[in-house]
Amino acid sequence: MKLIRLFQTLLPFLMITFLLCGCGQNDWQTSDKVEILSESKSPHGDYIATVFSCAGGGAAGYTYTNVNLRKKSQDFSQRDFLLGEHLWHSFSEISVDWKDSRTLSVSCRWVSDNSSHKTQNGNRVPEKDGVKVHYTLLESSQ
Repeated sequence: MKLIRLFQTLLPFLMITFLLCGCGQNDWQTSDKVEILSESKSPHGDYIATVFSCAGGGAAGYTYTNVNLRKKSQDFSQRDFLLGEHLWHSFSEISVDWKDSRTLSVSCRWVSDNSSHKTQNGNRVPEKDGVKVHYTLLESSQ
């Protein structure tokens, strides 16, 4: 009898916990607002480099501009990017240029001169799916 009461007491708590754990984990897939700024196919058409901006995050809010590199058979994802790690207002004036079918050149400018911001976003993907990526950081506009 005590076991049944314990179960009845815990059941609502467990249901709420499971529901909360599942909610919102992939909301960004449908709630992010993505704008494609430019797309460039590799010389043989096997790869696509997409410069895009993304805004989302609900009340917390975030915006970022970045570049996605993918095989032509893959779907675009705003969470698969080449520049940085924590992206809120990190990069601007991004442009891409194919040097050959396996070499992509990316140029960009920091949005802010904040040193901790630059440290957090200093990561770059050097190669993806056999494409080497070279980066040029433009001088600050300030």
